[in-house]
Parts: sequence; structure tokens; C-alpha cells
Amino acid sequence: MSIIKKVPLIFLCLLMFATSLFIFKPEVKAATRFYVNGNTLYDATGNPFVIRGINHAHSWFKDDSATAIPAIAKTGANTVRIVLSDGSQYTKDDINTVKNLISLAEQNNLVAILEVHDATGKDDINSLNNAVNYWISIKDALIGKEDKVLINIANEWYGTWDGASWANGYKQAIPKLRDAGLNHTLIVDSAGWGQYPVSIHDYGKEVFNADPIKNTMFSIHMYEYAGGDASTIKSNIDGVLNQDLALIIGEFGHKHTNGDVDEETIMNYSQQKSVGWLAWSWKGNGPEWSYLDLSSDWAGNNLTSWGNTIVNGPNGLKATSKISPVFEGGDHSGGSDGAENTLYNFETGTQKWSGENVTGGPWSTNEWASKGSFSLKSNVQLNSNSQHYLSLTQNQNFSGKSQLTATVKHASWGSIGNGINGKLYVKTGSDWKWFDGGNVKVDSSNGTILTLDLSSIANLGDIKEIGVQFTGSSNSSGQTAVYVDNVTIQ
Repeated sequence: MSIIKKVPLIFLCLLMFATSLFIFKPEVKAATRFYVNGNTLYDATGNPFVIRGINHAHSWFKDDSATAIPAIAKTGANTVRIVLSDGSQYTKDDINTVKNLISLAEQNNLVAILEVHDATGKDDINSLNNAVNYWISIKDALIGKEDKVLINIANEWYGTWDGASWANGYKQAIPKLRDAGLNHTLIVDSAGWGQYPVSIHDYGKEVFNADPIKNTMFSIHMYEYAGGDASTIKSNIDGVLNQDLALIIGEFGHKHTNGDVDEETIMNYSQQKSVGWLAWSWKGNGPEWSYLDLSSDWAGNNLTSWGNTIVNGPNGLKATSKISPVFEGGDHSGGSDGAENTLYNFETGTQKWSGENVTGGPWSTNEWASKGSFSLKSNVQLNSNSQHYLSLTQNQNFSGKSQLTATVKHASWGSIGNGINGKLYVKTGSDWKWFDGGNVKVDSSNGTILTLDLSSIANLGDIKEIGVQFTGSSNSSGQTAVYVDNVTIQ
């Protein structure tokens, strides 16, 4: 006779209830962060999340991120992978920069995968430790963002095709990050510049088990070696999934230095297997690799053939990407027609805006912002009816758009007389014809929204310049400052 038969029924019920608390314990974790279970990545709502996104080389194009990231969101992407530097090879991205990038991604309903690029192709443990130490040094920007940020520890660390040494490096790196309080989903690129997935097939479980909270996934970079043909692609993907490990294709192209890439199979098979992918890259590849640019301009007005495949192809972003519900209430349309989109918010720099008749700047400043944390600022010397400009001279295509807006203010100090007026304008066509939204009196506190109706403007496909003209009153004099923020279009 079994012992269980002697147990009172009420005790069995209590036992079953208590056991259920342990069975469903992962749901508590799901409420606070991304996590992996088997070969599936879950977001903080507890739903499976399939990454569909684009790589952006922020660290080399720091002033362009505030244009590129909203543009990437408009493609329908649900994720952006952002190149950062720990300072050991490239110019370091400090904690404030990282905070701003995370904020910019959040504003555009994009999950941010952050990666350190300095260790690329290196085999020495010091390079990996530099990346680990960098994450720990900026942890105040990361902790609390576990629901919208994933950490790709070190881009393509370990260039040699050697799985054992690669695994040993990560087995000591991951516990350091956890000990520092970083509980994000971690991403580990395979050995061999990301193109030797056998390292994951053979040693991925060891690396995964070195994570005390078991929240690590893996990445293959599919170029000519790991993604050259259909059978190789399928074998490389299945070899990870068969280990019950979660996988993304962290980078891929349509060709690379030493050969062709079967991008069609990468996208099709990833869709079949619910494997995430991120195309390389939005813009900025050097002349030798310019064929990997997805867009010809940072704002995404002119997609390349490669970009059109990624955005509009049968397994592209518009067909397969789903925005995570962690962005509750956000625009999940991927930039559908009629939606307001931020062009410039100056969160990561001046974005190539310049000043005319200014005495200082322009700078990106956190003194004031209408949205986010930063705006564009210049000092000006006022005199009777003086005119001062903050503008961007750059070819842009606003075809099909109906309205341009910007939020502006002036400083609360200085002899402004009867006030300062602001005027939002564009110049179009070969003759740089001027159109503006008329003068509006600018305040010095919360900001004033300037609007320009685009519906009756000719040559919207050939915008040469956009900007704000500030005009002092007849009785103004001396120094003050002017600000521009949140330039949007719809």
C-alpha cells in the first residue's frame, strides 16, 4: 500500500497548489525582462519574441543615429542592433550616450541590442574582459531596462575557428556580468568572426550552463562561410536549435568579400524555425563593402536593392516583423502612412545641423528638451530685427508628406525686448525656393511648436534645406540662446 493513499484529500490539494507555485515560477521572471526558455526568446509580457531588425553602426556615425534609428523603425523592424565602443579601439561611447540611444530606441518601439565592437576578431581574453568591464561601468544605464535591452557581449570575439577556447572565455565572462547585477538576456556570437557555429554546436551548452540565471542565447553571423548555401545555413541553424538553445542570425548580407550569401534561404528558413535575424547594415559601409548598405541616406528615403529585399521582400520586415507588446500604446505600424515620425531630436548629437549668425554652437544640450533629454542650442547676439538660423543643408525627399513641425524656445536671460519670433522653413529645388510657416512668437519656458504645411509646396522630392529662422524684435540687444527640438514630419 502506497503512502499517498493514506494522505487526506485536503492535504493532497494543498500539496498540488504549492507545487504549482514552483512550476509557474518562470512567469514571475517574464514580467520583468526578456528571457530564454529552450530555443525560444520571450519578451517581458511572456510572449515569444522573434527578432526582426537591422544593424546600425552608431560608434562610427555618432551624429547620424538620431536620424537612422527612427528611419529603421519606419521599415517595420522590431529591433535595432547598435554598435558601441568600449574605447580600446574606437572612440568610447559613454554612459550618457548609451542612455540616449536606449531612449531613442524606446521612443520608436524598437528593442535595442547593444554590442561592443572593439573585440571583433580578437582571440585574447583581455579584449573580452574589456567588453565585460565596459558593460559593468555603464550598468546604471542598463539596469532597469531588461525589458527592452539585450546585451550582445562582444561582437565576433574569437576569430580563430576554435570552439573550446571560445567557450572558456565566455564561461568566465558571463558570471562577471551576473555578479555585477546585469540580468539582461545575453547574446554570444560564435567563434570564427561569428562564422563558426560548430563552436556553439559543440560547446554552447557549456557556455549556457555557466550563466547562473540561464538567460543566454547565441548568434551566428551569416556571410560567405556560415551562409553560403542552403544546406550549410540549415545545418548551422539546426545544430544550435537541436541543443535546445536560442539563436539569432546577428548579422547577414547578400554577399561578402569571399563569396555569395544565400540570403533567401536565411530569411525563409529563419521564418520557418522562428529564428530572429538582423541585416547588416543600415548605412556607412566603406567603399569595399558599400553593397551592404540598406539605405543610400540616413533617413531611409532611398533604399538600395539589398534594403528593398530586407524591408519589402516576401520574408522581409514588413511581412514578418511584429512589434513587442512591451511598447504598450505605441505605434506598432512600422511607420505607416500618416503617422508622425521624428526626424531630428538631437539625443546623440547635432545631427549635422549648423548655425548662421550665431556666436556659439550649435551643440546638443540637456538644458532643455521638449521630448527626450536633449535639444539643439546656439548662442546668439541680438540687435534690432536681427535674424539667426539653425538649419540642416541636406538633400531629402518629403514626397507624400503633409506637415513639418519643430519645437523651439529661447533662453530666459538676455534683453529680448518685445520678444523673439520663430519661423520653420524649407528650401526646395535647384533654385532653393523658400517656403515657411510664418512667424510665431517664441516662449522661454515650455517651448513653442512651429508648423509648416507641406501640402501645397512644389518639389517636395527635392528638399535642399530645412531650418528655423529666429528674429529679434526692434528693441532687442545682447546675448541670449535659442533652442530647437523634436523636428517631426507626417
